Amino acid sequence: MTTRVTALGSADAFFSAGRGHTCWLIEDDSGACAVDFGATALQSLKKLKFDPDRLQAVHFTHLHGDHIGGWPFLLVDAVYRSHRTTPLVASGPPGTRDRLHALWAACYRRAAETPLPFPLEVREMQPGESAAIAGREVRAFAALHMTPPDVALSLRIDDVAFTGDTGEIPAGLCAGARLLCAECTYLSGDSDRHLSWEKLRDLKLPRVMLGHAGTDVREAGVKVCEDLDFVEL
Repeated sequence: MTTRVTALGSADAFFSAGRGHTCWLIEDDSGACAVDFGATALQSLKKLKFDPDRLQAVHFTHLHGDHIGGWPFLLVDAVYRSHRTTPLVASGPPGTRDRLHALWAACYRRAAETPLPFPLEVREMQPGESAAIAGREVRAFAALHMTPPDVALSLRIDDVAFTGDTGEIPAGLCAGARLLCAECTYLSGDSDRHLSWEKLRDLKLPRVMLGHAGTDVREAGVKVCEDLDFVEL
């Protein structure tokens, strides 16, 4: 089975180098899902001529705006353009359900007062939990990014690993992974909330895609994703 992973957005929160906010698209024989859904994610799907209704699930690593900002646009497209009827699942850390609804209501208040025309399930996951979601195994790991009580996750979806935003790669996240999709916000230096190229360059993995890249990483010539770059496994 061929798995295709596309970087729909590859920049940090500041749109460094004019790139889009974080979003990864996974496509295989099981269907399609996204990991995070930044503000530019829907636009990137349209550039690919990818029907957003094909998304079966959106998995959020954490609830910062550059990772969830595209959610209301995905919903408004589903409600008013495509008239979606197929189910959609959203997963994320504790608090995901309320935050996603609040974002939807803040952007489109009247629409949020009306039930969606399609089934939406929100699954909240704690670090250490796993769940079968839309035909895939999703495992949650504790990421070092948020201030308690807020929680950030790194995710393992089948055999593809996603760091999300984190100061360290969680133990076990990459074991047996065919691909790691990692943030690479900084070129060097220690950070307790983000990864740097110094921490990533010696990883021994079959394949690595670097996203969430800051300006200094790109200017140094590190091979990071452009928007819409993809790999096939």
